[in-house]
Amino acid sequence: MSRYTGPRCKICRREGTKLFLKGERCFTDRCALDRRNYGPGEHGQRRARISEY
Repeated sequence: MSRYTGPRCKICRREGTKLFLKGERCFTDRCALDRRNYGPGEHGQRRARISEY
């Protein structure tokens, strides 16, 4: 098995919830999800529509 060693705040932003992977930083105002409340990447600001299916 492998271990994810990349940016942890990106995972929180992708999921849209605080996962508290950075510990104390998630409780402060410096949390990436509080600053940028959209997904990471080039198309992150586009929100996917929730289907009625």
